[in-house]
Amino acid sequence: MVLDLQVTLNFITVIFAFLSAVFGIAIVDALFKNKLKMLFSDEKFFVFFFLIAGYAVFALGELTWYLIYMIFETNPSAGMPDFYWVTGAFFMLISFIVLSSMLYRSYGQKQKLLPLAVGGSLLLILVSFYVYAAGPGSAEDSSVFLRYFYPLTTSLILIFSANLFLFYKYLGPVEVNLVPLFFANIGFLGGDLLYAYWGVSGFLGILAQTFYILAYGLSAFAFFTLLVKFYLHSSGKELLR
Repeated sequence: MVLDLQVTLNFITVIFAFLSAVFGIAIVDALFKNKLKMLFSDEKFFVFFFLIAGYAVFALGELTWYLIYMIFETNPSAGMPDFYWVTGAFFMLISFIVLSSMLYRSYGQKQKLLPLAVGGSLLLILVSFYVYAAGPGSAEDSSVFLRYFYPLTTSLILIFSANLFLFYKYLGPVEVNLVPLFFANIGFLGGDLLYAYWGVSGFLGILAQTFYILAYGLSAFAFFTLLVKFYLHSSGKELLR
């Protein structure tokens, strides 16, 4: 029964990851076709391109993991899925850092920095302690670097993406569609923390998979609504202006 549930959750996770990747790639193609030269001259284009590409690449890591898991019937160790996850996480983090910088420069609100910095620091300390206390756990991947990298990087992504919430009333018609990504990042962090110790087995492994389903589902939803908004506007390519 538990094994059947795990298989089902794995399948649901990969479906949402697939949708997230497809919608993300579609947005990148639709919004940035023939505009790649603007990536490093326009901050907003830079943020959206690497943010969406980051989530899409991250989702490709999940698809690769699932294929390896199904074909070889073993939980993959560090390899190709981690390449996609690490690359995607790096793109996501850089994008949220630049977006946060844009928001603070455009709207001020410097008083928001202190509670965010305090809360973020506390989160990083607690996550670091948790990963250290958990040790290798039952997760198959014994890489010390990756065991710390995923929860800590996801924590940083969550911290910087919290500015979407803090500046919600200032967000434009496009940026507001990114808010679900904040909640998706909570899902990624919850899944990473549980997976770091429990892997995919047992009740907490199932809970970890549920967090990932939430995360990929919200990512797919955010990109789908953004894609719809783009196609409903005849001037869709100017929405990032």
